[in-house]
Amino acid sequence: MKAVKMLRIARVFRVFRFCKELSLLALMILDSMKSLMWALLMLTIILYVFAICFTQNATDFIKSGAHMQPAPLELSEVYRQFGSLHRTVYSLLQAMLGGISWGVASDALFAIHWTSAVLFFFYIFFTMLAVLNIITGVFVDNAVETAKTQRDFLVQKEMELKERYLAEMKELFIEMDEDGSGTVSLAEVQEYFADPRVQSYFAALGLDPADTERLFNLLDCNEDGECDVEEFLDGCLRLKGVARSIDVQQLLVEFKKFHKQVEQLDKGIREASLVNRLGSQHSLLSSHAGSPTV
Repeated sequence: MKAVKMLRIARVFRVFRFCKELSLLALMILDSMKSLMWALLMLTIILYVFAICFTQNATDFIKSGAHMQPAPLELSEVYRQFGSLHRTVYSLLQAMLGGISWGVASDALFAIHWTSAVLFFFYIFFTMLAVLNIITGVFVDNAVETAKTQRDFLVQKEMELKERYLAEMKELFIEMDEDGSGTVSLAEVQEYFADPRVQSYFAALGLDPADTERLFNLLDCNEDGECDVEEFLDGCLRLKGVARSIDVQQLLVEFKKFHKQVEQLDKGIREASLVNRLGSQHSLLSSHAGSPTV
């Protein structure tokens, strides 16, 4: 039965793999354990130092009032909260964390002496306004660093996946380049694309054997009929992913071609306009030069 319960618990932790926010939160909690241990040690030292002072004052007060008959009511309250070291630590911890009102503890200390109450007020201000806030800041800073480290890890992982993908595509290019010329032609791509392994590489791109010519046109950026390794790798990166499908890339390539044609047309119009303007000015000057002087 225990083994079955442990397996059920393990199934719960498998959820962390599918939820990045939850896994990041769990990682922050685990990374904060070291800071938590140091924070608990610091609080223990602070509680121990103040507890010694309050316990000593309470012990002197209890000894001085032990012979009184009947015993004062304040004596029993002081003994209940500060009668021993562990009682004092417990009372200070409750006053700091809200287990009891710190006013109850301060009333008992006022019965001892006003200096004990002032020391208790200092303890409350010191722990609540300084120590706990500093500890909170340490935890927040640790969480931020953990989140930053996690982001760096994801970026590094993405870079490794990209490098692995490029290495696989480069091996594919080398196998596709049968003549070893460093470039591949449309015929080589069409011949090699019949390989099922090659088709599996491009399955994520939404390609089938009928798309071979369109794929080659997208990879051949300089339109020289051949595709080198840089063009091939750059094109594979552009085509990789859902948001950068082959149809989108086809539109981009057509737009670039259209933009180049428009630039050439605009350049030709400007040159023709300049030639016409110069011709008109030349004709005007010639007519002025040939006219008789009055």
